[in-house]
Amino acid sequence: MKRAIYAILLVALAFGAYFFVDNKLKIAKYNFDANSTVGKLNITSFKDEYKILYFGYTFCPDICPSTLTILSSVIDEMGLNDKIKILFVTLDLQRDNEKECDEFAKYFYQNSVCLKMDEKELKRMVKNYNAKYEIVNLQGSAMDYSVAHSSSVYLFKRNGKFYKEISNLTKDEIKKEILELIKN
Repeated sequence: MKRAIYAILLVALAFGAYFFVDNKLKIAKYNFDANSTVGKLNITSFKDEYKILYFGYTFCPDICPSTLTILSSVIDEMGLNDKIKILFVTLDLQRDNEKECDEFAKYFYQNSVCLKMDEKELKRMVKNYNAKYEIVNLQGSAMDYSVAHSSSVYLFKRNGKFYKEISNLTKDEIKKEILELIKN
């Protein structure tokens, strides 16, 4: 009888350890160390909020403003402004500083924050998210260069655990996925 109890306890302990480690690894893959106007941040810095992460840059002429506008309007329509934080990760390390980038993100959605990191951390993060970006030289342009980048958004639970990538950035799709996120 004692052996059976010990065996059950051992199995329960093993499963508990597995789920604890698995959860920590899933958070670690998508974690980051970034600078912002409020100091150093990572994915678990916003414990009471769901998070939507987006890679972009302030000089983006169309995709970034469009995406941030869609996200903002969907969140606003759903009445979730105080429950969802948008994390805008700049890909333009040369031109974007934390203050101007933060103002840019907040222009579209007040409950947002710009994240800026060093090049090594940004490359690691982009790889872990399976995102893409590339600096494209624009000869003869006043902008000098552009940043071509993927346009997916990444949803996170309140505890910082990755939930889902959304690449179909329509209002209906984003709304559907946010509803699923907050149900789970």
